[in-house]
Amino acid sequence: MDDRSWMYRDSPQGLRRMDYCNGVQGFINFVTSIPRNFTGGDIRCPCRKCENKKYLHPDVVMMHLLHKGFMENYQCWYAHGEVFVSESERRMEETVVGSTSSARNVHEAANDNTNPYRNMVMDAMRMNQGNGSQCPIVEEEPNVDAARFFDLLKDSDEPLWDGCTNHSKLSAVAQVFTIKSDHGLSEVGYDKIIEWARSILPEGNRLKENFYAAKSMMKPLDLGYQKINMCPNFCMLYYLENAEMTECMTCGHSRYKPRTGRGKTLVAYKKLRYFPITPRLQRLFKSPRTAEHMTWHQAHHAVDGVMVHPSDGEAWKRFNSVRPHFSAESRNVRLGLCTDGFNPFGSFAAPYSCWLVILTIYNLPPGMCMRPEFMFLSTVIPGPRNPGRNIDVCLRPLIDELAQLWSSGALTYDISRKQNFLMRAALMWTINDFPAYGMLSGWSTHGKLACPYCMENNKAFTLANGEYGDIVFGLQSGKQKFPGFGLTHNWVKRSIFFELPYWKTNLLRHNLDVMHIEKNMLENIFNTVMDVKGKTKDNIKARLDIALYCNRKNMELVYDESRVAKPRASFVLEKNAQLLVYKWLKSLRFPNGHAYQGWYLFNLKKKVKNKAHVEASICEAYIVEEISTFISYYFEPHLRTRINRVPRHDDAGEVPSSGNLSIFSNTGRPTPKNAVRGRYLSEIEFKQAHNYVLFNCDELRPFIQ
Repeated sequence: MDDRSWMYRDSPQGLRRMDYCNGVQGFINFVTSIPRNFTGGDIRCPCRKCENKKYLHPDVVMMHLLHKGFMENYQCWYAHGEVFVSESERRMEETVVGSTSSARNVHEAANDNTNPYRNMVMDAMRMNQGNGSQCPIVEEEPNVDAARFFDLLKDSDEPLWDGCTNHSKLSAVAQVFTIKSDHGLSEVGYDKIIEWARSILPEGNRLKENFYAAKSMMKPLDLGYQKINMCPNFCMLYYLENAEMTECMTCGHSRYKPRTGRGKTLVAYKKLRYFPITPRLQRLFKSPRTAEHMTWHQAHHAVDGVMVHPSDGEAWKRFNSVRPHFSAESRNVRLGLCTDGFNPFGSFAAPYSCWLVILTIYNLPPGMCMRPEFMFLSTVIPGPRNPGRNIDVCLRPLIDELAQLWSSGALTYDISRKQNFLMRAALMWTINDFPAYGMLSGWSTHGKLACPYCMENNKAFTLANGEYGDIVFGLQSGKQKFPGFGLTHNWVKRSIFFELPYWKTNLLRHNLDVMHIEKNMLENIFNTVMDVKGKTKDNIKARLDIALYCNRKNMELVYDESRVAKPRASFVLEKNAQLLVYKWLKSLRFPNGHAYQGWYLFNLKKKVKNKAHVEASICEAYIVEEISTFISYYFEPHLRTRINRVPRHDDAGEVPSSGNLSIFSNTGRPTPKNAVRGRYLSEIEFKQAHNYVLFNCDELRPFIQ
């Protein structure tokens, strides 16, 4: 950074010095030379009054700076495209660590630009051969983290065997990982496939001999997870300063199970599994296919009155105005959090509640931010009981990391711009159904004040025979009620999210997931009209309440000498009608992607192969899927991986167009013999097919606005 002492040098008799005027002109020239600084033709004004909170015309910004001067401590123009580098970061950049020989080997191997790995490594190291004279830091060595990543990518230059042209050591492992993830192979099954593959490959092949060796090869990706022991009553984590404790400081419960037999290994009663978010966010900037999209939220042009992305909403804009230092760097990451529990053994199995915490990346365009590969599993909370309002205990590692990402950030390399920057992250809000909202927000969703907006202005009342019970506050050994609870408020705790410095100023902290709530309502209605035992809401207590509040004699319980009978309700379907509903559900099909998000938990549930270790089974399978997805971004299109897999409607092969539209180039499959032939499309189906052709035909894209 050049000398900018002129920005705050005292001026004689209130007049501006000539070096200050020249400096302001240089500032304006610098800012206007970067297109992304403009918003509707205006730029941020860094004067003492505006403090980068207002967008003004460059001429007006110049007048403000000449009359009012720069805001304090703005020697680094971070809000106008200049990379902020702190003293600690500068020392990190000046310290050469890691494998220098690996970096040199990568540089020497770059004798052409045809391999995507080589290009990516050269870009990351700023060592592109043809432009060496123009790059001022050609000899810069990578730090230890970058060197490990480069070592892994360097394997792309090593063929699977001498003379192999289609596969490298890395691509082979990636494809087998994809097969294991897609088809739920066990480690034993994986090893058997590798053993067979190595037996038919040429001698001296470099295919990793088993799953353990292949997974060790992927360690430089930093895509692991942490196991943290916790109290089975959700009182505390054995974490940081409490890591060496052997019993709970709140309830006194032992940390470890009693030893049996001769085993020396101590086994904890309960383990939390946490996936660090920082390396997963950094990896988004390591791939050219994702890094360029991480600034979409700022680059896209919003239309007044139309909301296509959270960045068009008032909560996002309010955050930008209150936190200008954060919003000035468009690569800083905006996150959303959701949590939900599920029974991995099925709806009709014994009660078991495993809870997952998932983070979503909002920097990405709408078509990407809700795709499964960009929904990061953050925390796996073990069952069999749900954590309730004590979920804050389980969120401690995530909150600590989010606070660190906000305050100090993480040095990250952006391959799309070929520069290092200090990546920070902020949690914008949570999205949950109503029960999970109560767990996270600290506002009880039970009782007359369940809704924090309606408060007492509602017609709610407690059923005499309902299932409403006493509310338990705090941890298991410390129950307490806040004064005024149930009368003026429903607060049961101060949410852990308030430990984040920016949380109290967020305009919208919690969102209700409408689709999730609709799903819960549908399940309750379905179980009731289908009269599902143990799940219907038309139970004995409901019938007792009907006798008290409703004039429906035909639905009241009937008592005789030996039993109590519940008359059949008119809304309960007959057996024949139930059978028709089941057939309809079995034949139900959705368009691609229409119901994809509803399958996220279902897909995780399918990964449970070891019923005795549910959470561990989910985490290990998720790691394999995550690795195969990440490294898929660096392969050529002909290699079938998770990212470029064949569409499920593609029957393989192409046919000559012969004047037809490109959408009809794929081969079809013959109609099965037992299928109904000669059926005509309905008018609605015909319109749907017509629209599909219009919106998926390459020849028509130039005409679609």
